[in-house]
Amino acid sequence: MIGTFQGFHGELQALFANGQDLNDPLLSPLFGDFTGFPATYLVSGTRDILLSDTVRVHMKLRRANIPADLLVFEGLPHGAYAAVPNSPEFAMAYGGLNSFLQRHLPKP
Repeated sequence: MIGTFQGFHGELQALFANGQDLNDPLLSPLFGDFTGFPATYLVSGTRDILLSDTVRVHMKLRRANIPADLLVFEGLPHGAYAAVPNSPEFAMAYGGLNSFLQRHLPKP
């Protein structure tokens, strides 16, 4: 039995990693090298358990001179912007992605 949030979180990490090193960049991009990485669009919410890591990845991309946009929704948990297709958040996230791709994809 896992009695604490930290214990539960640790067990989830171990399950996800399946014996691999938790510092492996294939498991956590925070530990990767972003040299030569493509332009990146990141979306999170202020209630997202991955917000801090998303911000850290954004900063790391910017330090590597990679074009990167970060959109953070107030009060939303992980992935909530995508859960309701007719919501303003859905339109903003995917409209922003559309604009981002138009700016960064090669023109035909």
